[in-house]
Amino acid sequence: MDLGETQMRAELSPWLSKLSQLGPSDDVKLLAAARGGDPHAARQLVKSLSAPAHGLAWRMLGHTADAQDVVQEGFIKLLHSPFRGESKLSTYFHTLIARLCLDRLRHPSSPHEDLEHAQASEDPCLNPEQALALNQTAEQVQQAVMRLQPRQRLALNLWAHHGASVADIACTLDIAPNAAHQLLHRAKINLKQHLKDIGHG
Repeated sequence: MDLGETQMRAELSPWLSKLSQLGPSDDVKLLAAARGGDPHAARQLVKSLSAPAHGLAWRMLGHTADAQDVVQEGFIKLLHSPFRGESKLSTYFHTLIARLCLDRLRHPSSPHEDLEHAQASEDPCLNPEQALALNQTAEQVQQAVMRLQPRQRLALNLWAHHGASVADIACTLDIAPNAAHQLLHRAKINLKQHLKDIGHG
């Protein structure tokens, strides 16, 4: 990873989420139990999958209500999915959410303005000036990300926030690895330009 990639990953880190650590065999058992009506299994699924899924959906759609709708739809589809443990459940669900976001972006509703998730977490070590600067930076980055084309936005979010490789992005978007590499490269270049346009960097 070169210095430019390290810097960009650091700039986007306010929304970095951790993926579930469940193994494939545990995934199958947990999903089967949830499908069978086990409330504990259902709660565990929601607990382990919701945060990264909601983070991705919000970064793609830019509005909390839309992100919540997509995640809810994703869980419904997951319970009726053919998943049998071929991959990690978190990876499978992530791909499902990503494609639902792209579908929604192809049929956009009225525009929203919702940047509350870009606000920095309260940190007693930050003075008011530092907190304001961090909030403004995060908000600018999110605004720049939202200017990207949907597929570029998705590729960038998967890479920056979820540690996805080019192969992972290719699998999620069902494209060739070389096309995924080019898509991510264009997304990085365009993001830098958008940040300059709005006065950041």
